[in-house]
Amino acid sequence: MSLGLGIDTGGTYTDSAIVELDSGRVLSKAKALTTSGDLLAGVTASLGKLDRGLFPRIRLAGLSTTLATNSIVEKKGSRVGLILAVPDPQTFVFPAGSPCDRLALVAGAHDRFGAVAVPLDLAAAKRAVRGMAGEVDAFAVSGYFSIYNAEHELGVRELIAQQCALPVVCGHQLSGDVGLVERAVTAALNARLLPVIGELLAAVKAVLAVNGVAAPLMVVRGDGALIAAEIAAGRPVETILSGPAASVVGACRLTGLADALVADMGGTTTDIALMAGGIVAAGADGALVGGWKTRVRSVEVRTAGLGGDSKIVVRGRGELSIGPRRAIPFCRAAAAMPGLTERLIGLEGEPAGKGRQSGPEFYTVAKRPPFALSPGEEQLFALLSGQVLELGEIARAVGPFVSVERFVELGLLAEVAFTPTDLLHATGELALWDSAASRAALRLTAGRARMSERSLGELISRELTEALKLALASKVLSGDDPQGRFQSAQATGALGALLRLGKDAPLQAAFSLSMPIVAVGAPAGSYFPRVAAELGAKLVIPEHAEVANAVGAVTGRVVERAEAVIRPERPDGFVVVAAELQASFEELGRAEQFALEHVRAAALHKAELSGGTRIEVAVAQEEISAPLGEGWGDSVFIERRVTATAVGVPCFVQQP
Repeated sequence: MSLGLGIDTGGTYTDSAIVELDSGRVLSKAKALTTSGDLLAGVTASLGKLDRGLFPRIRLAGLSTTLATNSIVEKKGSRVGLILAVPDPQTFVFPAGSPCDRLALVAGAHDRFGAVAVPLDLAAAKRAVRGMAGEVDAFAVSGYFSIYNAEHELGVRELIAQQCALPVVCGHQLSGDVGLVERAVTAALNARLLPVIGELLAAVKAVLAVNGVAAPLMVVRGDGALIAAEIAAGRPVETILSGPAASVVGACRLTGLADALVADMGGTTTDIALMAGGIVAAGADGALVGGWKTRVRSVEVRTAGLGGDSKIVVRGRGELSIGPRRAIPFCRAAAAMPGLTERLIGLEGEPAGKGRQSGPEFYTVAKRPPFALSPGEEQLFALLSGQVLELGEIARAVGPFVSVERFVELGLLAEVAFTPTDLLHATGELALWDSAASRAALRLTAGRARMSERSLGELISRELTEALKLALASKVLSGDDPQGRFQSAQATGALGALLRLGKDAPLQAAFSLSMPIVAVGAPAGSYFPRVAAELGAKLVIPEHAEVANAVGAVTGRVVERAEAVIRPERPDGFVVVAAELQASFEELGRAEQFALEHVRAAALHKAELSGGTRIEVAVAQEEISAPLGEGWGDSVFIERRVTATAVGVPCFVQQP
């Protein structure tokens, strides 16, 4: 049987799995820590733990990655010049804080019928390109109503090509939805991500080659579909939310369920999504990432800042918070740096500093700063290089005027703290690293909070359960809540209070979730049985749940779409409009036939380019009409939207 290799580069772990492509059976799996700043180290380490005897039979490789999302949030990537064609550059205002380094507005616009409304000012566009050429690494181009006629975007792209060799991204290539600003932001983000994703894909291919895996590489898109690596390299923005989408696809394949609430608990977050009819529920409005609204079709996911590595802060007896801040668990840090357990034990007799949290606060270097440091800051990084120290020790060594917190926020220092992973090690439910360090940290934290270790452990488990219950219930309610009744802070607070009503409360509440919960991720088996029981839900934790993302990275489908709109054309007749065509017809029937044939062929072609085979195309139509007044008939035709969806399986190398 042909095999597939799935790889998921998550925020905490890099997972890999070798899967039978026909049956979905997992033959080998592995996890390795993701190395911040060097994703390939995690990929190499994870592949090194797999059954290498299976490598010659691998015919397809799939990758899901957090890199696009993280790079947008961290504002990494190319310097981008955005050229925007609008009806009137003098009055148009582009929102502040856009993801471009240089912005130029030029005159040019089409109308909703694809006709030129304002001619393109090529002279202004040429001046803009000349002014940006030496200061940007890539261009993004977006035009007014370019989804109905891309002529102006293509004209600017050709002009750029005549003057320099920099890459150019056009808005109509990434989205067929209205929204000039969102489409421009999407194009700019895509241009920014070109080198980031390009370098990752090239490096992953090199790692596969070194390991003797001669198979095409595909990438998980944000809506769960697979695309060829070559396409992903040109449309990297579409890999936003790739990881959460892969987890839903993997959960579907591992369980065989078509309808479920999927919860993926990782090291940093718990991602929750709905699966209906075997299809990942994807948002039509576009993903919101790093504060920017895009036109990227992606999985509708609710992310809770709860994971195995969430920092636990105990502020007093019975008062604690879990997450959303992430920390290195003591058990993991102690396994890498001997002596930490002894230092934790040595702190047990010391009182916590005034105004400080009950738990121990330790720090280490994550990476060296790329900027100059003051003498005190240099001393801080020299002190923490290769070792973990408690905050009091750091303050005594470098003084009170060097901000440790500032470097933690910049990702340059990492905090080592008590986490849910430590609790599982302290109770014996996990034994991946140094359990003695976790037990020492639990004793220290409980002693400072004036609680027993058992009471503190039960409190942490209870708070995790309640937080997960609220996140799951909120996601279910939001799926059928177009008015946002359950999304306000007041509604969330009321829902949380209802969910917390216990057996001793004067008012009893019972909940019954009508769909099963599929829990995946390494900590799923420790926390979700209690969560599901209290929500009255069936719980399914599939075999290989800890590598569901990697399974989803190679077992998804190729899905592509194409769309055209039919509108009445003055003085009579009809026009079919899309970014690449505008065609007029006297009769609606002929316009409809042309549109159907066009979108079917376009979707099929896109699916083939994305690496699909055995493709099936379905076409749907949606008509928009307006009611007329009494005595004037039923309604008047406004437009008909024709959409083709092509679905296929990934094309993999056949067995020799």
